[in-house]
Amino acid sequence: MTSATDGLSERIARMEAREEIRDLVVRYGMAVDDRDIDAVAALFTEDAVFRHGDGAVVNEGRSAIVDFYTDRLSSFGATYHYPNSHLVELDANRAGHASGIVNAHAELGIEGRTFVTGLRYFDQYRHDGGEWRFAERSVAMVYYMDMAELVDGGLTEADRKRYFGQISSAELPESLDTWKKFFAELS
Repeated sequence: MTSATDGLSERIARMEAREEIRDLVVRYGMAVDDRDIDAVAALFTEDAVFRHGDGAVVNEGRSAIVDFYTDRLSSFGATYHYPNSHLVELDANRAGHASGIVNAHAELGIEGRTFVTGLRYFDQYRHDGGEWRFAERSVAMVYYMDMAELVDGGLTEADRKRYFGQISSAELPESLDTWKKFFAELS
């Protein structure tokens, strides 16, 4: 006969891991907004990878990631990153590994203008040195534009990414199979 407590400690450990990973994501936004580069560095594993979904930015290793953030954040005024929702999947086959998808927004002061972005992070997490850290973080954008452009119908445009002077298509949602299927079935 099994008791009600069988497996309870494992379930609690999974819940604690999920909360620690969610806290990692919150700390990321705060560290970036506070320009706390030491804290940003501590959030990533030594061999981490940070990339943009379009392949335009790929940084391998903590040192390269820190250099990227130091350079990029020097281009901004105040910023405000906030996660909206977070799906966390612990890897049942590999202890100390997990993946996640974070839907988020950010407001960014750039050259006297306010930009806003809707984005999705695709993360790989690893328990490293007693803490959960990013092993890989890939960011895909739904839009990135001046707030006035967003308000003036920006989401209706195909080229919703106005990233540091480059205008291009955003990575999401048009690249998703579900998006393509939805519109294919309408025609």
